[in-house]
Amino acid sequence: MDLQVRDLPTSLAWTFTHVLPGTFKRAKRDFAHLDYPILAPLPPEGGRTMPKELSEGAGPFLYFVLDRHSTVCYIGKSKEDAVVRWVRPGIGGPAKHYWTHSTRDGGCTFRIAEGLQHGMGPYTLRYSTLEAVRRARPDYLRGDCALEQAEAVLISKLRPLWNRR
Repeated sequence: MDLQVRDLPTSLAWTFTHVLPGTFKRAKRDFAHLDYPILAPLPPEGGRTMPKELSEGAGPFLYFVLDRHSTVCYIGKSKEDAVVRWVRPGIGGPAKHYWTHSTRDGGCTFRIAEGLQHGMGPYTLRYSTLEAVRRARPDYLRGDCALEQAEAVLISKLRPLWNRR
């Protein structure tokens, strides 16, 4: 039987339901060339926004972006809280903080916005602690498995759409 996200102990960080008009810029030089779409709802308390459901412990964290059919679109890792990892200050637009996940080509923010605009949403951002995933799936993640290794194993088992290169 294939591994599914529902087989892992995840918590809901946020649900992305629509895209607001306009764009924003990131101040960081590596991403300054990108015009980011504004995913909504916006984080109400900026970088202090808490996830909708609190996880059972401290990080590091693994996070998962799922579409409306619970298909895993992306798997990432973070030493920060999953929501903090995604909330970044921007320049321009209707608020000081936005949802963003960046790679040089824009990362998940652009893919989520495109999916929402094509009726494929909502998208959910779910997360789990590395330790909770280890306990739930010792057959996949050994006790000494590092965060990067855990991410790679889950990518190979769950085959997320956006992690494929």
